[in-house]
Amino acid sequence: MGWFTEGSEHEGYVVCVFADGMFGSGGRYMEINLMTPEGRPVAHEEDPTREAWRPPSQVVGWRVACSCVPFREHVILDPLWTRVWDPSDEDVAAGRIYAGPPASADAADISDREDLEPVFLDVWHRHIAPDLSLHTIGSLGRSLKDLEAQLDDAVASARAAGVSWDKIGRAFGISRQGAQKRWETVSADARTPA
Repeated sequence: MGWFTEGSEHEGYVVCVFADGMFGSGGRYMEINLMTPEGRPVAHEEDPTREAWRPPSQVVGWRVACSCVPFREHVILDPLWTRVWDPSDEDVAAGRIYAGPPASADAADISDREDLEPVFLDVWHRHIAPDLSLHTIGSLGRSLKDLEAQLDDAVASARAAGVSWDKIGRAFGISRQGAQKRWETVSADARTPA
């Protein structure tokens, strides 16, 4: 499972954490593919064409990760949620998650738990918030420039049709003087042949 957001070149997902500091994600039933902290797959020692893997029983925790396309980097985010082996010890807010008995594959599919997804998403959303803000600023800036060009054209057309600065100002919600100051050169440019 991964998360994508419009305007962001980030992919968020949950990675398994192993006791030796390695991470894992994806794989087949009862096999979690190993990856380095930089997000690179780890090759199998005996067959370098295959990825190394570990069983879900070796998972000691989870973190949210992000593949940040514009920066060509893989980021492992805090906090760490630690695996507990007794369901009564689970306290997500305190960073403890129960993922089934050691023999189950539940540790590999922890991000599928509906009660945990909002917690993981919150961490990822805080990570991508700056990029989303910049995307919004860029989109609104482009829209504003388009609207300003349309407004300039409308004022130039109104002036060419003989509409007074007073009426243009009232239509826009400013004074006659404000309208004249803002668009005098625009309406003059519209009258000047190119």
